[in-house]
Amino acid sequence: MSAGHNLLLYFHTVRHLRASQIAWQLKRRLLPPRPPAIGPAVVWRDGVRCAPFLAATEAAAASGQISFVGQSRPFSLESPDWVAADAPKLWRYNLQYFDGLSGSAFTPAQKAALINDWIARVPVGAVDAWEPYPISLRVVNWLKYALALPSGTVPAGWVASLAQQTAALEGDLEYHLLANHLLKNGKALVFAGVCLEGPAAERWLAKGLEIMVAGAAEQILPDGGHIERSPMYHCIALEDFLDVVNLLNSNPGLATAGQVETLAAAARRATEFLVAIRTGADDIPLFNDAAFGITRPAADVLAYADRTVGAPTGAIDSAIAPEGAPTGTRIFLPDTGYYGYRQGGDSLIIDCGAVGPDYQPGHTHCDTLSYELHVAGVPIIVDSGTFDYEVGSFRHYLRSTAAHNTVRIDGQEQSEIWGAFRVARRARPRAVTLTAWDDGRLQFSGEHDGYERLPGRPVHRREVILEVRGRWSVRDTVTGTGTHQVESFLHLHPDVHCEPGAEREFRLSAPGGLQLRLSVGAGVTVRRVPGYYCPEFGTRLARGALVMEHTGRLPVEISYVLERL
Repeated sequence: MSAGHNLLLYFHTVRHLRASQIAWQLKRRLLPPRPPAIGPAVVWRDGVRCAPFLAATEAAAASGQISFVGQSRPFSLESPDWVAADAPKLWRYNLQYFDGLSGSAFTPAQKAALINDWIARVPVGAVDAWEPYPISLRVVNWLKYALALPSGTVPAGWVASLAQQTAALEGDLEYHLLANHLLKNGKALVFAGVCLEGPAAERWLAKGLEIMVAGAAEQILPDGGHIERSPMYHCIALEDFLDVVNLLNSNPGLATAGQVETLAAAARRATEFLVAIRTGADDIPLFNDAAFGITRPAADVLAYADRTVGAPTGAIDSAIAPEGAPTGTRIFLPDTGYYGYRQGGDSLIIDCGAVGPDYQPGHTHCDTLSYELHVAGVPIIVDSGTFDYEVGSFRHYLRSTAAHNTVRIDGQEQSEIWGAFRVARRARPRAVTLTAWDDGRLQFSGEHDGYERLPGRPVHRREVILEVRGRWSVRDTVTGTGTHQVESFLHLHPDVHCEPGAEREFRLSAPGGLQLRLSVGAGVTVRRVPGYYCPEFGTRLARGALVMEHTGRLPVEISYVLERL
């Protein structure tokens, strides 16, 4: 890239940040936070308790190996390598989380030994270990484990380390990043403030509640979706609110009734949203940065929500409930930007929302107007998923327009993704509608302005007709001026086989004997290209994709129909 182009990327990225973020970034660089040499005087709170938490998705550990985010590496219980310098950043972060304390991969004696070894051998201020995000997750995991120990048996050394770690977090809250990172910081402060006693613990609890209450208003949108528009991070944020409500309800009097109800109401909204967006396979769609296995399956999260804040009330479902025969759920979540329907094991869900909050679009993919299709509980058309967070060509590919079921113009990205988490100019949806049920039929339409920066100011508009009888019609129209290359991508699940049929037709075969016909409209060429599907971190599955292409003067139209046979 030219220096001028790089400057433009930086400009269009930084201009969306909040002034406070820039100020905090400068402060961190000019006055780097320093963890305290010793933690404040606190003690374990007498009588603190909790209801069972949701067990973490733990690492696999066996035969001298430990696995995080799909990557196994040597790990010695006798002398753990807490640095893992040659591992990817996300793997090193997971090592520091201590998620395994809630599972069965280690015995109680091994868990205690790992905590003691960490305290003894990880120097204060160490890279990765003492960064605010890992501190936040580790503090919560240690405290959850300590809460499960017999009363009065939490070692003093653990309490002292927790105090020091929480004090370090208090001095390094992630106001430069905000979003889910700050929410994790607030949760850790609440946990430490509830489980520990002393002036510092009172301060942590007050600050943590302030962050969590503000997050309830800002990060959980009116339709219940998380502001970063990743279903995976939505589940993470929902569990954070549920955990805090669980802890506060189990220890009354440490927060006001208004604070607890604000957090519980946010959890209920987020629960309603998760109920609404489940695919025909009864789990999350993989929009933006999302993968299975990082959180518990949606059903487990919903069961925990039921235990903690009660069953969904239908406050959000009332906006998406069946509006006529045949029965089916109409998905209309305009704040987050998810649209479509679900009927039994069939679902088609479209992502036509903002890429995320303007000040933090780090988990953005170029999936505006992309969709996922499930038939009889079987994934047919799927999103790219997420492999890792490392800067590189594969991370860029998985975030790119070509890796999603949407339209690319002139080989350009609909949103200017760069680095591992950066976005400069970004696509903004507009003119989005979803009709009411009409004899088992819905019609979606929407467009975005992501390509208006190109010559001729092209605009991609997509119309989808969704029929619960098993027929789905997609029409992509690109308007503007000039001659342009227009490509519409269709990514099949790796288990779906595609064979050419009659002219401009393809036969799709899926597990369970499912058969579908894909009929492509006139005026386009169709070619097959390789692609990848990453349903879990560290998992890379080869798959096929179809590209429908037309190069010519605008307007250009590309259409196709999928029909269950």
